Amino acid sequence: MSLVPRWAITSGAVDDCYISNMRVVLGLLKGAVVGGALGWAALKLGIAGGAAAFLTYAVIGGLVGMICGKPPWRQDTFWTSALKGIFGLAVGAGLYWVGHKVLGGIHVTLPAALGAPPDRAIADLPILLGPLVGAIWGGFVEADDGGAAAADKNKSKTTA
Repeated sequence: MSLVPRWAITSGAVDDCYISNMRVVLGLLKGAVVGGALGWAALKLGIAGGAAAFLTYAVIGGLVGMICGKPPWRQDTFWTSALKGIFGLAVGAGLYWVGHKVLGGIHVTLPAALGAPPDRAIADLPILLGPLVGAIWGGFVEADDGGAAAADKNKSKTTA
């Protein structure tokens, strides 16, 4: 019998849902940081569209795929991180294509303070679309890879 009533507010540390939600937030943050850094570099290089933009977002997807989830040095094999990165290349380019189609007509003036040309579409500003692409892919990879690791860890504890 527990001394804490069922209705009491707890930290939720026992609940796996709390841990998996925090992993998703961590993936969103990691992806947004990587996407923001590479998006800022692409903005400074003058990349706004075309093949260079597809390459930029593919690199964002690949790097986020390798970094998010279980780190490469903790994987069972190197190929797990490599496959996440290779698949991330296609996902990053695909998310750019979707973002270009969906957000291509929305113009913003906000990033002019960051050094971007004023009145550009969101799809033409890698400093805005890069973190969005990175966060979407990072959250998915972190939830997928981290959730499986946590489930395997709990499974091995109960069988031992």
